[in-house]
Amino acid sequence: MVVWMLAACAPGDDPDASTVPEDPMGRLVIAELYYSGAAPAAGQDHYFSDQFVKLGNASDVPIDVGGVLLGDVYGLAGPINPGDAPDSFASDDPDHVYLENVWRIPDGVVLEPGDTLVVAHDGTNHQPVSPVDLTGADFETFVADSGGDEDYPLVPNLEEVHFTGGYDWLITVFGPSVVVLAADAELVRENTGFARLRKAPVAAVIDGIDTVMDADSGGYKRLPDAVDAGFVHVSGTYVGESVRRVRVGGTWQDTDDTTADFERSTEPAPYGP
Repeated sequence: MVVWMLAACAPGDDPDASTVPEDPMGRLVIAELYYSGAAPAAGQDHYFSDQFVKLGNASDVPIDVGGVLLGDVYGLAGPINPGDAPDSFASDDPDHVYLENVWRIPDGVVLEPGDTLVVAHDGTNHQPVSPVDLTGADFETFVADSGGDEDYPLVPNLEEVHFTGGYDWLITVFGPSVVVLAADAELVRENTGFARLRKAPVAAVIDGIDTVMDADSGGYKRLPDAVDAGFVHVSGTYVGESVRRVRVGGTWQDTDDTTADFERSTEPAPYGP
C-alpha cells in the first residue's frame, strides 16, 4: 500500500535529521516478480496479462518513491530457439544496464516502512483465467499510443518514459531482468541493430533481479555482477509461478545475489509482505 504525499516541507522547515537515515532509498527492493504467465485455465493456455512487479520498503522510515524508474533489461533469457546465443551487454559493458522499456512512478508517492507497491501489467481481475486479481494494484503500465492496450480505470497508470513497441508492456515469460533506477538516472539513447534502447549507469540502479529460462541458462544473465551476482528461474512458461524475495526475521534479504535472495513460489501474492 502506498501513500500519496500531498504536501512537502515548507521552506525553512528543519526536520530532525537524526530520525532519517542517510539513504533509505537503498532499501527499496523488488519483493516479488511474477512473469511466467498463468497455468492453463478457463480454456486459455497462453495468458500473460496477470504479470506484476512488487516493490517493498525494507527500511524503517518512509521512502518518497516519486520519480523512481522501473525497467526491463535487454537480452535473451536463454536458448529459446535453436542457435540462440547470449546477446546482453553484461560482459561487454559492466558499468551500464541496457533497457528496453522504462516507466516512472508519479511524483508524490510515499512508501511506508514494510509496505509494498504493486505494478500490474493490467490492473484488473484476471479470474478465472488466472487466480491473480490486480484490481488492488497501486499502478498499471498503460501504453496510450499503442491502440491495443486497455486502460483499467480502477488503477492509476505509471508514466511512460521509453517503450520499444507492441501494444502493452509484456516482460518475457521466459525470464526477464528488471531494475529499479534512481529518479535522477541518466538515460542515454543506445541503438543496436533493430533495438532502440536506453542505457543507464550501474550506479543509478537501486535494485535488480536477473531471471533466466532455466538452471542451464546462467550464461544469459543480463545484469552485471555489481547489480546482481546470481540468477533465478521458475519451472517453465505459463506455470503460474513467481519468484519472491526471502525474508529473514521478518525482513527482506538483500545481498545483491538473486540466487540467494529469491525463491520460487507456486502462489503469486501481489498483496501483503
